[in-house]
Amino acid sequence: MNKYLIILFSALIAIPIAHAKNTVPQFSDYPVKSVYKGKTAQLDISDPSANMFRTRLRDALKEKPDFAGEYVTTMWGCGASCRMYSFVNKRTGQLLADGFGGEARTEDVVATRVNSRLLVTQEEHMDQNYEVDQVTTRFYVLEKNRLRLIKTMVRPAVKTQQ
Repeated sequence: MNKYLIILFSALIAIPIAHAKNTVPQFSDYPVKSVYKGKTAQLDISDPSANMFRTRLRDALKEKPDFAGEYVTTMWGCGASCRMYSFVNKRTGQLLADGFGGEARTEDVVATRVNSRLLVTQEEHMDQNYEVDQVTTRFYVLEKNRLRLIKTMVRPAVKTQQ
């Protein structure tokens, strides 16, 4: 095969792959079949986490779904700058096994859509002076009642002039 054809063929394969690595997942890429509008289920307190936070989760069930067609995102404080995020299902009353925040998972949920299974989180990383020097954005997709990480992007923090 002609060496120029090999180079051209390699470039045609490499360009879409490189572009795919740089694309940002879009909410429209992960649509839901429908948004739940039926009767709200009772909170399923058989899950110890749901039972522990039952008041906050029952309050969340009074809200409209805001994620993946049937989940309500809820957040509460757990200390000075600590936040916990959970997702409760309006149709089943069950708590999604995955959550964010607390001491172990310091990501903040920054974006959801009722008509999409995509969820976006951000985590700020501090330098030795306790100033944000880096931000990690993660994209998750809800599949079979689990959140699956599909992309991580790390960028320097935007510094503001004082």
